[in-house]
Amino acid sequence: MLLITANTLRQQLTNTEVRRLEKNVKEVLEDFGEDTEKKVHLITGRRVQLAEDLKKVREIQEKLEAFIEALHKEK
Repeated sequence: MLLITANTLRQQLTNTEVRRLEKNVKEVLEDFGEDTEKKVHLITGRRVQLAEDLKKVREIQEKLEAFIEALHKEK
C-alpha cells in the first residue's frame, strides 16, 4: 500500500513538473516569436555562421575524396 502511494505521489509530482516546464518553454518561445531582434540574432548568429562554414568544408572534403578516388581508379 505504501509503495503504491509513493508511486502515485511521484507520478503526480512528475506531471506537475512537466506542466510547469511546458509552460516555461511556451513562454520563452512566445517571447522569441514576438522579439524580431532575437529572431534575427538566432538566424544570423555566430553559431549559425560556423555551421554554414562547416557544411561548406564538408562539401569540399567530399569533392576532394571523390577526386582522389577517381585518381586511384585511373592508375
